[in-house]
Amino acid sequence: MIKKNKKSLFEIFPSFLPGKKRYVKSTEEVDVELGSSKEEVVEEKVIVAKKYYFTFYILAALVFLMLFAKLFQLQIVLGQQNRIKAEENRLRIRVTQAPRGVIYDRNKKPLLKNVASFSVEMYPTDLPKKQEERTALYQQLSSVLNIPLPEFEKVESKRSVQEPAVLKDNVPQEEAILLGSKIANLPATKVEKRPSRQYLKIEFSLAHILGYTGKISEEELKKYADYNMSDSIGKSGLEESYEKYLKGEDGKQRVEVDSSGKVVRILDSTNPIPGNSLVLSLDLGLQEQMTKSLEAMIKQSKANGGVAIAADPRDGSILGFVSLPSYDNNLFVNGIKKEDYDKLINDKKKPLFDRITSAMYPPGSIIKPIMASAALTEKVITPQTTISDPGIITIVNKYNPSISYNFPDWKPGGHGKVDVTKAIEQSCDIFFYAVGGGWQNISGLGEKRIADWLSKFNIDKKPEIDITGAKAGFVPTASWKEQARKEPWSQGDSYHVAIGQGDLLVTPLHVLDYTIYFANGGTFYKPQFVSQIEDLDGNLVQKIEPEVVSKDIVPKNYMDIVREGMHRVTSVGTARSLADLPFSVAGKTGTAQNPHGEPHAWFISFAPFENPQIATVVLLENGGEGSSVAVPVTKDILKYWWDNVKK
Repeated sequence: MIKKNKKSLFEIFPSFLPGKKRYVKSTEEVDVELGSSKEEVVEEKVIVAKKYYFTFYILAALVFLMLFAKLFQLQIVLGQQNRIKAEENRLRIRVTQAPRGVIYDRNKKPLLKNVASFSVEMYPTDLPKKQEERTALYQQLSSVLNIPLPEFEKVESKRSVQEPAVLKDNVPQEEAILLGSKIANLPATKVEKRPSRQYLKIEFSLAHILGYTGKISEEELKKYADYNMSDSIGKSGLEESYEKYLKGEDGKQRVEVDSSGKVVRILDSTNPIPGNSLVLSLDLGLQEQMTKSLEAMIKQSKANGGVAIAADPRDGSILGFVSLPSYDNNLFVNGIKKEDYDKLINDKKKPLFDRITSAMYPPGSIIKPIMASAALTEKVITPQTTISDPGIITIVNKYNPSISYNFPDWKPGGHGKVDVTKAIEQSCDIFFYAVGGGWQNISGLGEKRIADWLSKFNIDKKPEIDITGAKAGFVPTASWKEQARKEPWSQGDSYHVAIGQGDLLVTPLHVLDYTIYFANGGTFYKPQFVSQIEDLDGNLVQKIEPEVVSKDIVPKNYMDIVREGMHRVTSVGTARSLADLPFSVAGKTGTAQNPHGEPHAWFISFAPFENPQIATVVLLENGGEGSSVAVPVTKDILKYWWDNVKK
């Protein structure tokens, strides 16, 4: 029989208390019959205890390693990322928009200015986290700002966006102050002051030059990576073409916000740097005079619209640029109202349309200097070649002699004996019919050479200029006619194109280009508005150098003959009303027939003839005779230039 003496548990197993090693005495008197001594029992239990002790430390070590690995990942591997996330919860970057550069005329008179524009904006990332709190905020703002509650759905969908959302734009200053006090304690919302454009209202004659700014679109935002949705950007005119110069460098504030999104303190900031300014070659006084004279003649002649351009033929710099009717570009700055936009686009006279760069017209007789140059250079005529102008040419159809076509001169009875100089002076149609398609002793240029020479004068190309929107003219060819009208080219087609009629179309900008060419004696310049770019303090950033497009298409001896013919236009020819000016002028009248009403009245000129410093183009759309309506406008322009601009 075995006798048992009960002992405490700590006497049976080793203590698991750290630092202690105790071994138990035998707790039982083991019968010798079992074959085990007390020492053997004790040794066996010590081994069991050591196994439990080892397992415990292994588990503890594994837990420690797991905690250490996680801590290492959070603090070392992801430390920078987590630190940024933590800072994003309380730090914000606030952008202060830079004012755009100013645009000046040649005498440093500003053509626009920057004014303060106020808006109520919300920062989606600073909205309350709880839905019910955001809803309450939207309801409160809806009441204060008089904005429909559904409008806030746009903000709600962009809660991860850092950029501000505009809740109310174009707020008057007095209202902005009042609203600022009402929303001062609301989270994520503030009244913001931003620079905005204000354009001069000089009969609206600058709108097609300056263009306008507007809120950046999503498509534009993809193109310009350093812009944000609250930015304005140039949409047309010089505002668009010189965007990279006019846009300044925005200022930035790094601010700390509390849990409600309110700014606690400004940590650091950089001031905005205004954009560079443009100094134009345009003279504001001349621009106003051109607008006044053209507008009066449009009214008098009942024309649909008109164009007046003046440029310096020595370098292509533009002195004046008027397309009428025009529009108020201030309407677009902060977002045009639908009723205003509908009124503009539905206006039959198309005030938004820049007639200078984009409208195409038959040129009429102002094309004759090009035809004369081509015929002389191609040896189709010589300076001594003459014809006898009977006042009409009759062409018999070679396939059906019973059919004939009449091509009359503008002057009944004709001009008698005519050479190329007199043909330009008197705008003799019969002579240029012969130059184009052949008659009497002149073989004619023919369709191919006519098209080639019009291409040399860039009529079929987009004219170069430092604003957008320029369109190519249209030069008809035999292949085009066969494809478009299923008819062969005829002698009559060459006749029509040679006097600027038929299917030939040009823009007034094309006409300015070749008027400059004849004025300076053989160089095509790119017409340009901007003469230099300056910083805020008036320091030169960039000088815009003249840009030569092409030159010396016509030999000088033939150029001199054509120019002399244009000089005689104003002394004894169709524009002799200019002969009383105190300086000599060269020019060419044009009256272009069209199937949509009265003829288009043209006049091109340059002066002084001996040393040209100004070239002009005047067009009255459906205005009548060039000599009657376009020449008087030109006379006003030249007189003002001589008295006030010429240096």
